[in-house]
Amino acid sequence: MPSTNKPLIELKNKEPFSSGGNRLCFRHPDDRARCLKVIRPDRTPDIRRAEKGFPANLRPLKAFDENLVEESVLRGLLHRFPSEIRRHLPQSYGMIDTDLGPAHETDLICDADGLISQTLEQYIWKYGIDTTVQTAISEFKQDWSTRPPNTRDLIPHNFVIHINESKGHLYLIDGYGRQPRIKWLQKDTMPASRLRRRFENFDHRIALILERKANNNGPKHRINNLKRT
Repeated sequence: MPSTNKPLIELKNKEPFSSGGNRLCFRHPDDRARCLKVIRPDRTPDIRRAEKGFPANLRPLKAFDENLVEESVLRGLLHRFPSEIRRHLPQSYGMIDTDLGPAHETDLICDADGLISQTLEQYIWKYGIDTTVQTAISEFKQDWSTRPPNTRDLIPHNFVIHINESKGHLYLIDGYGRQPRIKWLQKDTMPASRLRRRFENFDHRIALILERKANNNGPKHRINNLKRT
């Protein structure tokens, strides 16, 4: 939980650089290399739990707090998995107090020019599948196959591509999944057959971006969402 001994970080007068389904993302006002994720006021754990039916609505409130869930799962991935996996994950610095509520503090992935890295979806929409992104995807798949975490589907807008001297590197910044309700019933790695389906679905989503790009029909709300400040 956040410390109560430190002053609140002021975010109310700041503009988020991105907004997701449940959270707002801010550049840390005192450390431009870090990201602060706060819960949107219209997507609080109480609201999210109230949307669920029985028996899902019996789960504890903390299970609907995306920050707490993400911080816990990401910390586990960073502690238990090999370097091939960790090199595609931002570092987590735990929870911190802000005037918009508790925030999950993580690395902010930025390109060599200092601007916030684009999502993989944004990059493909702008540049297509060039050598930079082809190599980055290939390296990610090779690394991820080492000991694949049991995460959610691999979705292009949950990745950012870090560009440094025309070389790309993928980071998974969202969609880590949640801790299993009964840990001994679920392994923390996925079998090869499931990973293969994950990669197939990932490739299909990329093909869909290219198809939409060719027809110029979206998804503009996600492409225009992240501001590269």
